[in-house]
Amino acid sequence: MTDNDIFFSMLSGAAHDMDHPGTNNNFEMKSKSKLALLYNDQSVLEHHHAASFFFLLDNVNYDCNVMADFTEKERSEGRKMILENILGTDMTKHVSI
Repeated sequence: MTDNDIFFSMLSGAAHDMDHPGTNNNFEMKSKSKLALLYNDQSVLEHHHAASFFFLLDNVNYDCNVMADFTEKERSEGRKMILENILGTDMTKHVSI
């Protein structure tokens, strides 16, 4: 693994449950929550965790974009890795992954 791979993996771990509402995907879908509607009943919470993390990075009020100094290519690769890692935490997908 490269230094960037390690860094983005660590970011993934830090963000994998960001803004967790204390429910699970099944509850979100059965209750027809706004999150379930927003993410079309597909890895609802995992998509929410990833989106919350990237919204935080992009929020200029917090000035905490730890990816700002990477090249566009590195940021793109890092974002892809982070998304893959967070979406990979959906327990219903473990067998297929």
